[in-house]
Amino acid sequence: MHALLAHGLPVASSCHGEGVCSKCRVRILAGAANLSPESTLEGDLKNRNRIGTDFRISCQARVLNDIVIDTTYW
Repeated sequence: MHALLAHGLPVASSCHGEGVCSKCRVRILAGAANLSPESTLEGDLKNRNRIGTDFRISCQARVLNDIVIDTTYW
């Protein structure tokens, strides 16, 4: 989420990055290995909201290198 906002890209969120709403989910198209490991909080949030494994919650994932993503709100 912070990397997207820093690059001027909009991010859907009603919890403002607190890891509650899951609206900031992004689909990982390439470079999934270049993200921080999924935390327990993120995994629980994805399970609770039935979010697929090809998605990450952007407020919970840290970008470590190049990735390619897509969202439903762009």
